[in-house]
Amino acid sequence: MKYRLFLPPEQISDDIAHILDADHQHLARVLRARAGEPLMLLDNAGNAFRAVLVSIGKTETIARIESRLELPEEPPVSVTVAQALGKGDKFEQVLQHGTEAGASVFVPVRAERCVVEIPAAKVADRVARWRQIAKGAAEQSGRGRIPEVWGPLDFVELCKRAQEEAVPGALLHPSEEAIPLRTFLQGLEAMPSRLLLAIGPEGGWSPAEVSAGRAANLTPVTLGPRILRTETAALVAISQILYHFEGEGCA
Repeated sequence: MKYRLFLPPEQISDDIAHILDADHQHLARVLRARAGEPLMLLDNAGNAFRAVLVSIGKTETIARIESRLELPEEPPVSVTVAQALGKGDKFEQVLQHGTEAGASVFVPVRAERCVVEIPAAKVADRVARWRQIAKGAAEQSGRGRIPEVWGPLDFVELCKRAQEEAVPGALLHPSEEAIPLRTFLQGLEAMPSRLLLAIGPEGGWSPAEVSAGRAANLTPVTLGPRILRTETAALVAISQILYHFEGEGCA
């Protein structure tokens, strides 16, 4: 279908959808949608609908819902990507491509070797932008749900939460002490409902962070003999994890 759009559930009622604000502007001004065109509407709760555009006004677009649609299942394991903040748009790249690959949660992490710091006054705006990127990537890639995007956490706080919640985790750390990611996955006793993947900044994790990660049951793993950029490592790791759990039959 040409258009796919996530809407808050409260904007869908009595078979009529009210498309407002940025979504309306995107349809009307960027995509130049026209009345009579079909689109898919999603409520981010696992429901999808076939709808037809009825009218495109100055402040809102109206669509009529015609039927329900089946959505592909979400990945069997909820992968949380804890990505250390990097220069430029690296975290945004991880968000976009990680959503396409199937990650469920993204956590921006402040690490010792991060070379950027987001001023406190700009955090809310940055998180709002990140969530819009995740939404757009979910619409483009056919996801049934928009991944969660958290506000920034210090690495110590991430480790504390992982330990408290007993989530199995992998710490990407290309070193002699690290085991292959596939070995880590094969060593899990059963398919977990959640899995934490922690990826360091351009300079990698510090020795203190590796020790803290180990104490929080985050296993140092490697993706192979080649050194990957931090934003590339995320995509490769997510793909390997979900391929392992979804099997060779996954398209």
